[in-house]
Amino acid sequence: MPETPLWDELTRSEQRLLIRLFGGGSLRNQNPADVEGLRRRDLIDDEQNLSVPGLLALTLAMRRQQTDALRRTGFAA
Repeated sequence: MPETPLWDELTRSEQRLLIRLFGGGSLRNQNPADVEGLRRRDLIDDEQNLSVPGLLALTLAMRRQQTDALRRTGFAA
C-alpha cells in the first residue's frame, strides 16, 4: 500500500528492531549494519531510541496490517 513505502523498504530484521524499540527494548548487541540502516533513514535517533519518523512508519504499518486483517474476516468495508 502506498502509505507505508518506508516500512516496505526495510529489511525484515530492521522491521523487527523497530518493533523491539516500540515494545521498550533496546538495540544493544544487535546487528550494527541494521542499526546503521535505521539511523541513515532517521528512524532512530543518536541515542538509539525510536524517532518520530520511526514511530510514524511503524504506526502506519500496524494500521495497514489491522485493516488487512479486518478485510480478510469481512468486518471492514
